[in-house]
Amino acid sequence: MGGARLSIPTVRDRVVQGAAKLVLEPIFEADFMECSYGFRPNRSAFDALRALSDVLEEGYTAVYDVDLKGYFDSIPHTRLLACVEKRIADGSVLKLIRMWLKAPVLETPDDRHRPPRKVRARQGTPQGGVISPLLANLYLHWMDKRFHASTGPARLAGAYLIRYADDCVILARYMGTS
Repeated sequence: MGGARLSIPTVRDRVVQGAAKLVLEPIFEADFMECSYGFRPNRSAFDALRALSDVLEEGYTAVYDVDLKGYFDSIPHTRLLACVEKRIADGSVLKLIRMWLKAPVLETPDDRHRPPRKVRARQGTPQGGVISPLLANLYLHWMDKRFHASTGPARLAGAYLIRYADDCVILARYMGTS
């Protein structure tokens, strides 16, 4: 089966994920950078477009468009959990997140005569889960940090990063050569 896996959590899981998000989101929000707009409180696609417009007006007209294909399906669980563990030490919360990441998904085969099969993901966040956008932003937060580090493009080339979930725009004053 090609494409992204959509995971529809049970009502019970949605409620628990929503409660966990209410507790976890402010913890991670304290660390997230200004360049990140997707799936964040009080931020929208319009805010990202406004930031893009402002940077373009400042003369940053070399635009690099980046779309991380299959991002939600490709996040490695061990690395994602390491990101979570940098801020969360509660073992029961970590166990709950591991369970959500590893929850089986019913996958419909291409051949309609075959029954659906249970598949356990080895990577990725379940799209459709309440907690998934927060976890996806958490994993990409480390890209944002690298971009703005002392050896990153923001400092070395004066570039700007505007990110909405897994879609990014990098802006610079001039196009680099290869």
